[in-house]
Amino acid sequence: MKRHYTLIHSQQGFLLFHVVWVILIVFLCLHFLLYQYQTAKIVADNQLSDIEVETLFQMAYKRVNGEIDVQEISLPYETSYHFPRGEVKVTFQAETNETINIIYAIKQTGSDHIYQFARYAPKQ
Repeated sequence: MKRHYTLIHSQQGFLLFHVVWVILIVFLCLHFLLYQYQTAKIVADNQLSDIEVETLFQMAYKRVNGEIDVQEISLPYETSYHFPRGEVKVTFQAETNETINIIYAIKQTGSDHIYQFARYAPKQ
């Protein structure tokens, strides 16, 4: 004679089915929380990188404004600055008779990406 499993044939319902659903919901919640954590970490790393690039640009911009007079240089003119977090190459090019195009090429330490910002300055 076959022996019947009492949990399956009880009148209260199949308990294992409910336990599997609860475990599935817990695992899905954990999965989505871990995915959200990984995404937040990537976003934070990208924001820190953007802050470093912007800081390098601001440092080079202040140095250019303090050291170089636009009226005294001969165009095209190029200079570079080395900072602890990267280096910035600044290029002055004549755009028209009234404006000068200033290009900031920023390369972070440990990265192969080069970010470029362009500003216009009047010749006066």
